[in-house]
Amino acid sequence: MLMHQLEVFVQVAEQKSFSKAAENLFLSQSTVSTHVSNFEKHLDRKLFDRLGRQVVLTTDGERLYPRAKEIIALKDKALWEMKDWSNKISGHLNLAASTVPAQYAMPFLLTKFLKNYPGIKFSLEQSSSEKVAEKLLKGKAELGMLGGQYHKEQLMFIPFAEEKLVLITPAGLKLNNQISISDLSGHPFLFRKADSGTQANLEKMLNKAGIALSQLRVIGYFDSLGTLKESVKEGLGISIISAIAAVDYVKNGFINAYELKELPKTRTFYFSYHRKRTLSPLAEAFINSSQELSTILLTKYKI
Repeated sequence: MLMHQLEVFVQVAEQKSFSKAAENLFLSQSTVSTHVSNFEKHLDRKLFDRLGRQVVLTTDGERLYPRAKEIIALKDKALWEMKDWSNKISGHLNLAASTVPAQYAMPFLLTKFLKNYPGIKFSLEQSSSEKVAEKLLKGKAELGMLGGQYHKEQLMFIPFAEEKLVLITPAGLKLNNQISISDLSGHPFLFRKADSGTQANLEKMLNKAGIALSQLRVIGYFDSLGTLKESVKEGLGISIISAIAAVDYVKNGFINAYELKELPKTRTFYFSYHRKRTLSPLAEAFINSSQELSTILLTKYKI
């Protein structure tokens, strides 16, 4: 029971929330609260201060946290090393991913991974690339996948797959492939918000080509990639998005996709984690499994 209480303690400490820790552990919030309370009684120490909805570590909790992490990491390593002869492995993957990887890569990668390790549970949180990086910095996720490099001095980045950005237009708007963006200045553009990895990459690419965003007729920004695609389909404007994200609408004839002269052939998706964090064997195995599948994934979403 003490090991399980340590795991609950670490989750609450990292999530700063009993409810979020409960979600990650697949437990009820009352069960998490009971584990923490019993652990505090066992240690005769208060580990958390409850400040309204926020939970913060006490001085004793801060001292215990790094040791608890070491103990759990050692347990995970021991169990992983025994998997070959015990034929049994369990654990929890705490993942965060930006929009395109979360919607188009993670379902495929997790399905393949869990076929090999059916005892694994996972949580996957989707947000913008910038927010994924922030979650990794704050310890709210162990491993992230995103389309841009943020906080490079604190986070490690492992290249996962190369893909490209494409211009998308309504089905009724036909253009020549390899068109120049300078030929599109009269068209209304729709974009993702600035904290999107796709948008950040796009703006860097345009700047490198000597094109400022202000030169384009931008009429709207979206949080949702799905809403942006649907808006292009309906004729509201044109956009530049990940080719992986465009494939389903292109194959259904809802939109057209074109390469732009100014855009490079590829951009990179990365796995990322905190430099000061030792990855669990489970996270390392997921990265290795995913990298072996990257070519299959890109073929699956090729336009």
